[in-house]
Amino acid sequence: MREIVRARLAAMAAPRNSDDAELAALRAALRDERLMRHVIAIVERWPALTAEQREVIAALLGPGAAV
Repeated sequence: MREIVRARLAAMAAPRNSDDAELAALRAALRDERLMRHVIAIVERWPALTAEQREVIAALLGPGAAV
């Protein structure tokens, strides 16, 4: 998927205005993907959560939770 987005971005970047909405969306998708890979790499280094920590997180993310 990333290769497809990069190819589309490269094809669009030269002939289009830099404030083109579709071009901006493609750039955002690539940026978001890089950020997610970074976050995942960091989180994978963390120690495993305890049962209590998982319950707290689940409660925070549950329906109606105020985040």
